[in-house]
This record gives sequence, C-alpha cells and structure tokens, in this order.
Amino acid sequence: MNALFVVGDRYAAFADQSGAVTVSRLVSEIRAGALRPPAQDPVGPLVLAEGQGVSPYDWELIVGELARQGMSDGTRILRAERGTPATRAETHKHRERNVLIAGLTRTDEHTFTASLRIDNDEELQLDHQASHVQGMVLLEAARQMYLAVCERHYASRWPERHYAYVFESLHTTFRNFVFPLETTIRCQVLGADLSDPELLSFDVQVDFGQARLHAAGVRMVGTAFDRELMARKEARGAQRSVRQALRGLPAPADLVPAG
Repeated sequence: MNALFVVGDRYAAFADQSGAVTVSRLVSEIRAGALRPPAQDPVGPLVLAEGQGVSPYDWELIVGELARQGMSDGTRILRAERGTPATRAETHKHRERNVLIAGLTRTDEHTFTASLRIDNDEELQLDHQASHVQGMVLLEAARQMYLAVCERHYASRWPERHYAYVFESLHTTFRNFVFPLETTIRCQVLGADLSDPELLSFDVQVDFGQARLHAAGVRMVGTAFDRELMARKEARGAQRSVRQALRGLPAPADLVPAG
C-alpha cells in the first residue's frame, strides 16, 4: 500500500524527517504527477491519512487537484475522526482555530477522553518552529480539557452561574515527543468539592498518549469562582497592585521632562 500522512504546512520539518507530506507539498506533487504510479508497476491505491493541521478547506483543495489529474479513483482519503470540537463556553477561547480538544466523552464517573486537534494557524504555533508538537500546546490542551470537563460535567449543575477558573498548581511531566498525528487525551477527576456553588475546587490529572506511548501528563489543582465574586477579587487585587507600583516610582524631580 502506498500511504502518506498529510499534515499542516507548519509541520514541514516533521514531514521532511518522517516521510509525511504537508498540504502545500502534496498539492504540488499531485499537479506535477509525482504521485501517479507507473502503469507497469501498480502499487494499489494511494492512501492519504490525515494528521494534524489539515482543515476541511485543505481537503477540498486536495480532492479538487486529484480530480483534475484523473487520480480520484486511485486515491483513498482517511480522515481523522476526532469528533466535535469543544465549545467556546467550555474552552474559554474566542476563535475555533485555537480550540485544541474534540470528541469529549465521559467513559466512567470520573474519567473523560478526547482527541487532540491542532489547527495549522493555532495561536501557539504562529512563531515556533519544531518537528514535534511543542510542550506549550500540550499545556494549553490540558488546560482546555480541565475547563471543558469542569464546565460540561460539574459547573453545569448551576446553569444560572458563570465561572472563572484559577489554578493553584500545575505539575507537568514530559516523557516522549508528541508529533502531529493522532493523540488521545485522558482526564481523571481525582477530586471535586462542589459544596459551595460560589467556589468549586478541582484536582485533575490529564494524560496524553500517542502510538501506544504515554507522552505527557499534567496534574492541575484549581478553583472555579463565580464570575461576580471573581470580578470583585480581581478589582481589589488590581487596585492594590497599582497602589504598590505607584509607591515604587521615582520622585518627579528625578525624571526627565517629557519635552
């Protein structure tokens, strides 16, 4: 079988190292006829398997180029089945391209699973070059998993309330590189104190797995404050910080005139 993993253009370094192909490179090779097998030595259908960073818009382009080159019948596309992305309310992200989890599912009372999904233009990738998925992306995915689980399965008991989340501690362990391929996320809620609806407490472990290896884990302990309570706490903290910062400014006589 002639099979290729297709990844977003930001993972060109991974593609060069691994034999995968970026969207742009794939389209160029289709147009050049480089992927058409010799008539005297057929190798079966070309299988294009979806990695990370490939959008439906990208697949439309790829399918269109295959059709123009008469390669549709000889090509099979294996799309990733990651499920529906978590919502804006669950991840606290304003743009869908920055949502990193999809297919959130409850597997038992305290355990949840999801798939990692990385848009080619996800915010943490815009100024970073590496062949693997950088650790900060995994940290953000862990944060989103924590929020989505807490919002969907715990805070939803009080639909009239809206919560802001604050972490007290995060402990992260990296064991193996994560590459832009299918990655599973497992979340276990180790503790949840829901006795005070204004102040919910959570202790959560999030683990990432790829290619049957445990890649990374993040233990997070945090609190969900009712947003009105949180706003009051933030206002007091902001005012206190400004007062202290003002006391630390140099005397006016020591400053250079603005003109």
